[in-house]
Formats: sequence, C-alpha cells, structure tokens
Amino acid sequence: MKSFYKKGFGDVELNLLEVMDNMEIIDGHEHTHPEEARLEKNVDVFTLFSHYTHRDLSRAGMSETTYKSLFDTNLPIEKRWKEFMPYWENIRHTSYSRAALLAAKKFYGAEDINQDTYRSISENMKKNNKPGIYKKVFKDACKIKTCLCQCGRTDVDPDFFTPVMPLRGGFGEAVIDKMTGKTIFLAPTTLRLKENNKIKTLDDYLAHIQNYIDIVKKDGAVGLKMISFPYVETIKEDARKEFVMLKEGTHIEGKLFDSYTIDKALKYASKKGLTIAVHTGYWGDFRYRHPLHIIPLLIKYPDVKFDIYHLGYPWVRETIMLAKGFSNVWLNLCWTYAISQKCTTDAIDEIIDAVPINKIVGFGADYNIPVEKVFGHLVMAKESLASVLGKRIREGTMTEKQAHTIIEKWFWENPKELYNLQF
Repeated sequence: MKSFYKKGFGDVELNLLEVMDNMEIIDGHEHTHPEEARLEKNVDVFTLFSHYTHRDLSRAGMSETTYKSLFDTNLPIEKRWKEFMPYWENIRHTSYSRAALLAAKKFYGAEDINQDTYRSISENMKKNNKPGIYKKVFKDACKIKTCLCQCGRTDVDPDFFTPVMPLRGGFGEAVIDKMTGKTIFLAPTTLRLKENNKIKTLDDYLAHIQNYIDIVKKDGAVGLKMISFPYVETIKEDARKEFVMLKEGTHIEGKLFDSYTIDKALKYASKKGLTIAVHTGYWGDFRYRHPLHIIPLLIKYPDVKFDIYHLGYPWVRETIMLAKGFSNVWLNLCWTYAISQKCTTDAIDEIIDAVPINKIVGFGADYNIPVEKVFGHLVMAKESLASVLGKRIREGTMTEKQAHTIIEKWFWENPKELYNLQF
C-alpha cells in the first residue's frame, strides 16, 4: 500500500497509515448497485471518468454530447481518447481525478492515465469485469466490512452493503423477490405526484410514507436520507393546498408541502429508531442545500440522530459548528476528500479542535459504477487523517495511542454505533 501514498510522509505518518491499512473499516456512504449492474457495463478506461469527474470535464469546457460519446463503445476508442485528452490534461490535478489515477494504478498497473496506457487499462478492465470484482475492490483492496449504501433499493448483497433509503421514498413499489420471497422496496429518485393514481390526498401520501418506512425497516434499512432545504414550520391546511397544486401539475416550489411531510416523516422515523442522513452543500444550485437549514429540525427532534454529509462543503466551518452545537449531530466526511482533499485535511484538524471524536464518520467514497475509485478515495482519506494526526503527535498534543483511538472510532466504532450495525 505504501507505494500508493503521497511522498514526503515521515515515520510517524507511515506508521499511522500501516495501522489503517491493516484494519477493517465501515464505508459511510456509497451509491453502488448490486454487482450485476456493474458486470453488464461494457467498461473501458472511460468508466473511470463516469460519475463525479463528469462535473470537472464539463467545467473544463467539454460539451454534454462529447461526454456521452466517451461511453459509446461503438466508436473507436482512439477517436474517443483524442476527444478526451485535452480536457483530461485540464482536470488531472483535481481530487476527483486523483481517485481515478489511484484506481488505475492499483487495479490495472498503470502509473498514469495517458496516451501510452489508455488501451492497456481498457483491456485489463474488460478482462477483470467479471463476478468477484466487488470482492476484489471492497474486501481485498479496501478491507470494507460493509458500505452504507443508497441505491434506492433494499435487495443489496448483505456481504457488501447495508441499505440506507430515501426518507420519503417517492412512489416506489414494494415487490416480491421470486428467488427469496422477500419483500423489496424499489424507490425512485423523484416524486411524481401528478402521475400517481394511488395517492389522491395528503393523508394518502402521509400513509404512504409510514408504510414505506415500515417496509424498508423490515427489509434491513438502518437509516433514511433527506436533503437539507429551507424548512419552515407550517400547518396541515397550507401543506394540503400545495399538495393539490402539485397533484394538478402546477409548477411551484412546494416548500410548505416539503416542510410538513418531512416533519411527519421524521416523526415516524424517530419512532422506528432510524438514523437520518442529510445531504448538505455542493450539488447543483447548492444555495438551497445550506447545512444551516436543518437547525430547526435539530432542535425539534433532539432524540433523532442526524448524520450530516459532505461537511456541508463549501460551508465547512458552519457544518462543524452544527456538531459543536447539537448533541444529535454526527459529521460524515463522505465525498469530501474527493471534492477537495486539501480542504478536508484542514477541516479534520479543526474538527479535532472543536468536536468530540465519537461524533465523526471518517470515510465514505460515494460512487456507483466505477467501484475501483472507492480504493482511490480511501487512499486519500487515509493520507489526510495520517497527515493531521502525525502533525499532532510530533507537536506533542497527542500520543500515537490516542491517534489510533481516533482512527478506530472514525473508521469503525462511530458508524457502527450511529447506525446500530449488528456484527
């Protein structure tokens, strides 16, 4: 593993990295579907640039048409690489891209992704895209006991994943698995009020939420996920009026409907003892995902455990203050290293100053199809933690044993306790 880490670490940091490399961990957030979804893909080097690197390529000037063409395997790979290469040189230094570079080195033996290696990487990816790839990545390379997985379904392989489902569930369908006879809830990612004929009233919708929560809890979900939004206290009649408008297809923001139904969903989820994961910060128009929007809910539900994702990036310090100010808040560092490893490293140092060490989930890679990048992201997480803890050891403000305790809590004990994982 040492060959994958940045150069320049001293003995203290290397010893910490060795401790992390030899331990089993819990991955605090993934979007990975069952292995079959990966195996049916016609993979090549460009698979490593699916998911988040899409954003960096777009910001570098790549058109959506060009981006989609990268994954059209009917086109010669040489043609696709020629289109890709100028944009790749503009994004190769981002944290998103570093995870891809590390993955290519670990699994496909390439010291770089470039003109000389893209064909061999592609050939090796095709050769290795077979049953067992999840074991190779999650178990053998990363030593992950389980991933807290949000792929909108509960029929995930329990050897790899533990489901976390959307809080309100959209209008998914409960279906029976023909092989096991088990009820599985398949949740879409969006609400479609107008098209749904089963939900005629606001009360129907609230009953749907409760039924949905009961099903996914029974199917093994340990948490529910929501998105931070501008919550406001409201009454049922105001929510009902917006429900009617949404049902009719009127384009409104629906803030009162959202606030009222999230409120009811949280109240019911709290009775079921489910942890609430909260996406905060960066994605789309991230102004609407400001982490401080959820403060009224933190106050209203002091017994609910809130797992705050992504450090609210770019509002990192404000998010740290949520954990400083509220006992029912945990901070989840998922995705943050890949957004900016430098920012996350600095944030870890500040978190240790401000927040009890039992309130942090130290890692979640946050990928779907390009599972190899889970390894790359984990390398970056370990580097960041080793860098901060090593500095504190040398300064004399922390012993190596105390640093090991932080590592154990952040990578294992805290997510296990937060989500009441039974193993």
